[in-house]
Amino acid sequence: MMKTWKKAMVVSLVVCTLALPGMASAEEMMAKKFNYSGIETMMKDGTELVPLREIAESLGFKVTWNGESRTVILTKMMMEDKGMMDDKKMEDKTKNEDMMKMGNTFVIQIDSKTIKVGMMEDMLMFAPTILNDMTYVPKELVDTYLIK
Repeated sequence: MMKTWKKAMVVSLVVCTLALPGMASAEEMMAKKFNYSGIETMMKDGTELVPLREIAESLGFKVTWNGESRTVILTKMMMEDKGMMDDKKMEDKTKNEDMMKMGNTFVIQIDSKTIKVGMMEDMLMFAPTILNDMTYVPKELVDTYLIK
């Protein structure tokens, strides 16, 4: 009788250990959705494109345009670094600014399928483009990289 009870406990523990990470991942994936209503999207070559600056800023990213290299740099500050106190020493402020730069950073180049995510590079299915003086990116870029 005691062996059956122990065996049942071990099996239950193994099942819970295997099932819980999967359930958490599914829950996280379901929670990560962006509401595109009110966003003007465009279709190009069968791909739905969305305005990058409007969406990125609404998600808390700082958007920087480099016209010389035709790149957009998106930087999201880490939460604990946003509320910097005014009375901090200059060296603390510099240290915090360096820490902010370590947040999520993405570099996107117009007409290139390569996206730089932190120090890594990845490939997009469709290159970002400029339409009506605005940068448009595939909707999948927002869903894959910016929503966390």
